[in-house]
Amino acid sequence: MTIRKPIRSGSRFTQAEDLQALRTAQEIARNNGSEWDRELPPRPVLPPYGPLEKISGVLEAFSSESYEECFDADRYRTFQQPQLTESQRVGGAAMMTLVGNSATAGAFASDDDDKSLAEYVQGIINGKPFRGWVGLTRLKAGDEVELIADWQEDHYEVYAIALPRERIISVCPRCAWGRRAKLWLRVKYMFILILIMLTILTLANYQFNDGDFNKTYFFLLTVMYLFAQSVSGAIAWFAYKAYKETTCKLAEEIFSLIGLSLTKNINLNKLTRQRERALKKEGKWKNPADKTGEKYPSNKFMYNAEYWFYY
Repeated sequence: MTIRKPIRSGSRFTQAEDLQALRTAQEIARNNGSEWDRELPPRPVLPPYGPLEKISGVLEAFSSESYEECFDADRYRTFQQPQLTESQRVGGAAMMTLVGNSATAGAFASDDDDKSLAEYVQGIINGKPFRGWVGLTRLKAGDEVELIADWQEDHYEVYAIALPRERIISVCPRCAWGRRAKLWLRVKYMFILILIMLTILTLANYQFNDGDFNKTYFFLLTVMYLFAQSVSGAIAWFAYKAYKETTCKLAEEIFSLIGLSLTKNINLNKLTRQRERALKKEGKWKNPADKTGEKYPSNKFMYNAEYWFYY
């Protein structure tokens, strides 16, 4: 049995399956006594059980499958849930809906898993097997690579694979930012959101008051919105604290092993953008939309969810 899901426009994961749906179908088949002969990949091991190490060598064998899987902070054994009561969650959602921030409202009200596109990779390097979850790859047997992995009894559990010759790395989804970079990203988005919403409120003021500026109306809307933003800001801070000790911590360990400094400040999207600019100046940049040649990482918005980067 195979379940196919459409891939978002621009993504180069050619065929990704919803792994949770497959696991559910497998469980139903087993409960009904039906035959199920497909082996599904194991869940991500998050965080690693031990310190990571870098393994350099040539891929003796390699295969990959594309799936949708959850790699959010709550999948880490070290995750600590922010202490929010149900009334706070529902109240925050209602307030954010009232001021038009439906995306944040959904974050208050929903506990649904936020899935990422990922590749489950398997292979052999230096005579030893490896497997694990990373972003998009274009690897094959014979490639010289660096694995960032943790040895687990009979195999390496992989969290990143780098092509050092091209300075390209595929990382475990959500592990693209160090702690300071993640915090700055959240702060930046918050300020942008506030600016956009205040602009919308100003325009709405003129529209609903026949072109006249009603100070009282604008003041009430602004106070309501800023209050809602303070609530969402507090929850964003708790969420950042969860990422700080999970995805960011794992990311920094990966960054350190591939030779990057100031790991807390690393944003792989930013490094990719800088590398693309340099390649354009050298006349070596490859358009990510070109389907006739090799695939390359890109900082273009539609490719940001692929979790492979220049470094």
